[in-house]
Amino acid sequence: MLAPKEFAADFMNRNAPSALSAWATARIHKRLDSEMAAQLRMLLAGSFQTARSWLELRKGLKQHGFYLCRSGLRLLLCDMHSHVEICSCRFLGFPAAVLEQRLGSLMPQV
Repeated sequence: MLAPKEFAADFMNRNAPSALSAWATARIHKRLDSEMAAQLRMLLAGSFQTARSWLELRKGLKQHGFYLCRSGLRLLLCDMHSHVEICSCRFLGFPAAVLEQRLGSLMPQV
């Protein structure tokens, strides 16, 4: 019987795909169907509805593994681990313009 190989502690398979959340996988494979979209809306609705500032919204989304980024005038929901753009906030029922009226103006795009 062969002895198991020992690998250095910092060994990492660079060819292995990074871990993707179910949301990121669905988005990449164009499988973000209506059922998954409804689940995502239900998961995040509380964070969007109760936030009284952009900071509170960011903290609420972070607890679920998401963050917001801008692309022109669009506000996008992104997966925190894989950085995949999942959908727009408008798709979730929270257009950027409505959020901006309630939470104040968005930070300028960098």
